[in-house]
Amino acid sequence: MILTGACLLWPSLHLLYGTQETRTHKRATLPFLFGLNLLFISLLFLSFGLGLEQGLFYWLFALMAFALGFVQLRIWKPSWVPLITVSSLIGALYGLV
Repeated sequence: MILTGACLLWPSLHLLYGTQETRTHKRATLPFLFGLNLLFISLLFLSFGLGLEQGLFYWLFALMAFALGFVQLRIWKPSWVPLITVSSLIGALYGLV
């Protein structure tokens, strides 16, 4: 469960922010809401495995680390982001087994 929670962070960031730069401030509502739901599910998986307080602490720490890497790769290597998203989803499915 802990692996699944950690692996769901990257796809949720991908859904929240994507890799396309647009000039408008509007973003698609459905992927954004789905990304928020994935963040919440990730938090639940980590809290279930580690307890609420410790799970929240590790989740916030992992979210900061993943967000930093996501922003850097989104700027410098945007073609890598979908590949990492797919491998992260595979890791999340493996964590469920």
